[in-house]
Amino acid sequence: MRIEKSWGYEEIIENGFYCCKLLVYTKPIASSMHYHERKHETFVVQDGLFSLRVQPYSLEWRFMEQGDYVVLPPGTVHQLRCHSPGTIVEASTHDDPEDCIRLLPSET
Repeated sequence: MRIEKSWGYEEIIENGFYCCKLLVYTKPIASSMHYHERKHETFVVQDGLFSLRVQPYSLEWRFMEQGDYVVLPPGTVHQLRCHSPGTIVEASTHDDPEDCIRLLPSET
């Protein structure tokens, strides 16, 4: 299932007990700053150039390119910025849209 987003789209491959989806960024933009109370996520960069900031650990952006990955336990505030269009593979526990608490909107 494809879900359109301001930054591109999500391609959901599976969303049962576990979730697997592609986050396809088609333009340089930052996602919202948000967190999940229940969801445990792992992001793996397939292609493109991204940066990620995670709170409360750091307010600095960490660059991520092909092969880089990050694990985000529940409650981790995070924001992803696309610098060069590409795809991130997300493997996580079940994805429930109501479990997304947005703190800041997406930015161009």
